[in-house]
Amino acid sequence: MERKDLVISGAGSASGGLYNLVKISGTGKVHGDIDCNDMAIHGTAKMEGNVEAKAAHISGKARIAGSLKTEHVKIHGSARIDGNVQCKQFDCHGSANVDGNLSADEVYIHGEAVIKGGCDAEQFQARGEFSVGGLLNAGTIQIKLFGHCQAKEIGGERIEVKQPGRTWLKKLLFPVGLTAESIEGDEIYLEHTNAKAVRGNRVTIGPGCDIEVVEYQGEFQCNPGAKVGAYQKV
Repeated sequence: MERKDLVISGAGSASGGLYNLVKISGTGKVHGDIDCNDMAIHGTAKMEGNVEAKAAHISGKARIAGSLKTEHVKIHGSARIDGNVQCKQFDCHGSANVDGNLSADEVYIHGEAVIKGGCDAEQFQARGEFSVGGLLNAGTIQIKLFGHCQAKEIGGERIEVKQPGRTWLKKLLFPVGLTAESIEGDEIYLEHTNAKAVRGNRVTIGPGCDIEVVEYQGEFQCNPGAKVGAYQKV
């Protein structure tokens, strides 16, 4: 079946279906599920169904009432997804709200992301702010603290949380740090992190941390500027 383009440049609405390109640069509403090759939102769009696309680029404002499945989603504007997000690469430079779970090979957060469910990835990198309501699970987790980040639980092979320099002014205006109930991995390095429990093989607790319990198997190091309630080798 031939795929046609769906282009809304003013104000309009359309039905869901199979498309090649879905482009909304005005104000548009799409009723039903969409299956397309490319989706580009430069205006304001509401998708009243599930969206499946090879690539999705949102530089305007988009609301997806269902789930999003794509190879690559890039958000420079604002996106709200009521369902789950499944993709190879999730790239957020703007604002993203996911009411369900996020599953991706690679996750990059340079803006702000709120994931009410869990987040599962091979690689997770954050240089902005994020909130994960469930488990943040990734092979490699790298977090640069430019704002407040939180997750209920964090698990990975290699976990690194650092606060870059020259953020003292932002710390006076906004909270900067990571909060989690538990953090578990093989190699863990933490700065400015609050957690009830940290468990790993090689664990380094850096400056600004407040950890209730640390359990380690191999090596443990603690910065004098950190607070650790108790630690033990298991």
